[in-house]
Amino acid sequence: MNHLSLRHIFLSKALVLTSSLAFSQTSAPQGLAGQMNLQAVARGDANVQMFDNRYQGVKGSPYYLDQWVPGSLVMKVGNTGKSESFTGLQLKYDVFSNLLLAVVPQTKDTIQFGISPIISFNLDLSGGGPISFTRIKEAQSLDANLRDAFFGVLYTDATGNTSLVKRIVKKKIDANFKGPYSSGQAYDEIVDETLYYVVANGKMQRVKMNRKSVMEAFPEHAEKLKSYISSQKLAMNSEGDLIKVVSYYQSL
Repeated sequence: MNHLSLRHIFLSKALVLTSSLAFSQTSAPQGLAGQMNLQAVARGDANVQMFDNRYQGVKGSPYYLDQWVPGSLVMKVGNTGKSESFTGLQLKYDVFSNLLLAVVPQTKDTIQFGISPIISFNLDLSGGGPISFTRIKEAQSLDANLRDAFFGVLYTDATGNTSLVKRIVKKKIDANFKGPYSSGQAYDEIVDETLYYVVANGKMQRVKMNRKSVMEAFPEHAEKLKSYISSQKLAMNSEGDLIKVVSYYQSL
């Protein structure tokens, strides 16, 4: 895997990127392919650009996590059908605008780029281990608008046939303080909602964080799941409880 180190990136008004990128490995020549890949991304629809702090003055956060975290990503190599991995990054995921942000180590500048060429990316959470974000092929059958959405993988079985994933949705509520019927909200606000899905047997369905929803998602095993939840004294109000139930379902 390439250990990515961005030297510097300049963006013209037409969003044509001219960059000099270096990848620090034991062998100096390696990493040139990665450099060309990122340049191609910039020339395409990814719109690599300098971070512009667009959210200043807005209440709430557009990010999955506000702080920078170590991470990695897997990116398409042009139209070749191949991919390349990059590690050793500091990342932020802008959920609201569907952008991934990275710090340029040498200059401490921040760049942002669209995620259309990205296959998956990992965020290494302190104390919680890494969480992988990826597209789910079954999502399009559930909702065509989810075709390009990224889902955080909470659990997947050894065969990859059963998974529990989550999607974080960020919505902007505009200020509304004028007129007799205004809500009195004097600021723009970004609010978030976390949606959970189970992927099993080639099908994806939403599941809520409560006993009834889980039993409805798996009607053929409803009684066994009910007994399991009771025996384990699960409150069904946390991701950990959902993971336990989906793991148990997979074992049936």
